Amino acid sequence: MGKAEEKRKNCLNCNKSLRRIDWYYRNNGYFCNKACFKAYAKKQEEESAQS
Repeated sequence: MGKAEEKRKNCLNCNKSLRRIDWYYRNNGYFCNKACFKAYAKKQEEESAQS
């Protein structure tokens, strides 16, 4: 068996370090909270609309 993939250590949106008890996982990404996830999703939506 292969080595398990490690959890990302920083939030995808703000790049804050993730604490063990306080992380938010959505759409194959780890975020520090729900607000960061929504901001990241909005940013991704805008980028895809421009392309």
